[in-house]
Amino acid sequence: MPAIRKNNKGFRLLFEFWSKYHQLDASHIAWARTHVGIVPVRRGQVLHRVGEKRRMVFLVCEGLLARVDYIEFKERIKRKITSIALPHFALTSTSHLYSRTPTSGDIVALRSGIVIIIPYDAIISFKEDDPAVETLIDVLTNRKKRQLETYLRVIHSTSPFQRYLLFDRLMPEIRRVTNQNEQADFLGISRRTVQEASYFLLTGKRPKK
Repeated sequence: MPAIRKNNKGFRLLFEFWSKYHQLDASHIAWARTHVGIVPVRRGQVLHRVGEKRRMVFLVCEGLLARVDYIEFKERIKRKITSIALPHFALTSTSHLYSRTPTSGDIVALRSGIVIIIPYDAIISFKEDDPAVETLIDVLTNRKKRQLETYLRVIHSTSPFQRYLLFDRLMPEIRRVTNQNEQADFLGISRRTVQEASYFLLTGKRPKK
């Protein structure tokens, strides 16, 4: 892999990940310097709002991103987290590179960190001449697809309590880095259920009513 300046942390993290899947050279660094945005993000920062026309890939280098919807429930606004991106996962502003229909929900930083932002147009134009970008997008797409399949299995389980136990078993990497409120909003269950299931996992006992 070509040398990346050590003080350019975002690029270094990107190329360390990318080079695991494809041999890279100076042309890829030149492409990234021209088209890729390295964005330090703060917890709670909105990177993309629902309905925006920008078509972007948001790749997490450090931190945590989520796709968030807000729904009205009993005269209150309730947060619904429909997707979570760990480091080396990505969220996109549409369902695929050639779609112009925005995906529902804002893209929000759940944790401070570093995010790589890549415009669709830069990906589409470059991947026609070089398979390295297509490889990167395929890796990110397959990771997200597997995570979505697991998530759907979890949220379609029989009861809120069992849903959390399945979440702990099948998605431990997300459970470890999220708090109880985020887990409740991700799984569509109450925080009390999260607390009861967490207690059960810790002690093997259900809390006394």
